[in-house]
Amino acid sequence: MNNDIRALGEALLRISRQLHEHTQKLEVAVEGKYANEVGDDRVHLLSESLHVSHLADRELSRLSYMLQKIQNSPQMQGSKDSSNGTPSEDERHTLTTNINNLQQQRNELATLYDIAQVLNSTRGFDEVLYQVMDRVIEFVNAERGFIILTKPGTTDAELTIGRDKQARTIPQQDAKAEISWGTVRRVVTTHESELTGNAQNDEALNAQASIIAYGIRSIMCAPLMVRDKCIGAVYVDSRLSAGLFGPKQRDLLGAFCNQAAIAIDNARLFSDLNKAIKQVQEDKQYMENIFGSIANGVITTDSNGIITTFNVAASLILNLQPEQIMNKHYRDAFKVLPQEVGMIPLLDSAPRQHIHGTIVNRAVECVIPGRGQVNMTLYVTALRDTQNEHIGMALVVDDQTELKREKARAKEIRKIFERYVHPSVVHQLMQDPMALNLGGETKEISVLFADIRGFTSLSEHLAPEEVMNLINRYLKIMCEAIWEEEGTLTAFQGDALMAIFNAPLAQKQHALRAVRAAWKMRQAVQKYQQDHPQERQIAYGIGVNTGLATVGNLGSQNRLQNYTAIGDVVNVASRLQSNVQDNNILVNDPTFMQVYRHVQLGQAFQLSVKNKSAPLTVRYLLGI
Repeated sequence: MNNDIRALGEALLRISRQLHEHTQKLEVAVEGKYANEVGDDRVHLLSESLHVSHLADRELSRLSYMLQKIQNSPQMQGSKDSSNGTPSEDERHTLTTNINNLQQQRNELATLYDIAQVLNSTRGFDEVLYQVMDRVIEFVNAERGFIILTKPGTTDAELTIGRDKQARTIPQQDAKAEISWGTVRRVVTTHESELTGNAQNDEALNAQASIIAYGIRSIMCAPLMVRDKCIGAVYVDSRLSAGLFGPKQRDLLGAFCNQAAIAIDNARLFSDLNKAIKQVQEDKQYMENIFGSIANGVITTDSNGIITTFNVAASLILNLQPEQIMNKHYRDAFKVLPQEVGMIPLLDSAPRQHIHGTIVNRAVECVIPGRGQVNMTLYVTALRDTQNEHIGMALVVDDQTELKREKARAKEIRKIFERYVHPSVVHQLMQDPMALNLGGETKEISVLFADIRGFTSLSEHLAPEEVMNLINRYLKIMCEAIWEEEGTLTAFQGDALMAIFNAPLAQKQHALRAVRAAWKMRQAVQKYQQDHPQERQIAYGIGVNTGLATVGNLGSQNRLQNYTAIGDVVNVASRLQSNVQDNNILVNDPTFMQVYRHVQLGQAFQLSVKNKSAPLTVRYLLGI
């Protein structure tokens, strides 16, 4: 007997100490840390827990005192078994029951306290759900547990997580079919808890397919309420035991859910906040990427004139590094720029001039150290909020240096080519001026030389004006044939002309273009002579050659320039037309190798020409 009472006394003392320590922690939390947050639902729950803990602490003290009194009584000290003063079996049973009840209350309070700790944590949403569900299963000794949350603003319930007794996650595809969704929907709609001791014998439930198919026996479900709104439900069940849940477990689950709902709602809000913050950060990064990638310089200041934005384009245009500029007043930042830029006076005047949304602009042509001559347009506007309060300025720098250069280059190209290059070639050059290397380049070209025979004799028998008009008529016919093949006329030398192909722009089958142009020239001259038999007939000779040459502008840069080609391939073409019979076309061997599949040519023969040590292999063009 003494041993039993001593064991009870030690257990009671141990529980009393643990509960007392727990009560002190609650006092520190409620009366210290959360004293100024008495309106918070979570603090209210902590206060209730503290009140229950105080009551349990006093009850344990009373029971401990009674037990100590019994142990110290004369009857217990002097007699092993006496009916006078010895505790009866009923007294011992009552004492043991009270101790067990107090221990259970202590465990419940400890669990509620742990949940209160979760409420004040910053855990992620999923982590809170897992912890809450695992504690529920442990708390009510269930086999499985599920948290079902409603979509915000609706009563549509969606399974969020499922856990088993071993704290393992149940796959959603399994859980969706294996629970009593009818019970869940009623709880979410009525905001009332439900339980059943044996679902198989419950007439209200046994019609549900999930109850029958999966052998569910015990079910308990409680709503998750936050500020009179149901955000979901906690559902637990067992397929092993009937009668597992009763009113006490239902009340405990309800108390548990009151706190769990706050934890879940807070975690959901925290998750939404994190998503919003992440979205803001992504938007900020997106805007920074835009500022960083646009070609125009963008500079912004706050209301005090401190520079807050200075993008990459602004750094390149002004040849200033961001670390020289950022977080400085614009007067200090831009004083290193040449005075003619005028950026500081422009920013000074912006708040005064920009009253009704007007953008102040200024064209600037100056020399930027490290860049050279720069053409740019500055646009500045004062920034105001919805109350028309000045909050800063925005300056956009439009660098037009390259545009001005391209316009000048295009103008130069048009000036050089528009009179002796086919309009389509000029158009291509204007679209892409960089495709042209006016400084000179070496490339393969095909050269055509044409010469009118008997120019000296004509000059002796005709007046100069008549000779000039006659030659111009024939040259016009020949030029049109060259333009049809998009050749480039590079020279008129008295009664002769020179054209090149594959320059200034690359041309596929340039040798064939040159040969076709020569044949069209012959055909056009013959037709002209047939149509004008009364006019003085003249003869001509044409030579075509293919090879490497240097092409580009030739002449004085500021005076007269001409786009032409120089090299042996040009000289050989000139020699060919000098040696050709009247009204015929000679094609050199390099050209023949590229066109023989498309043209009709005579037999090859050797031709010795001036300044060439070896004879040329040439052929007459007979047709296309």
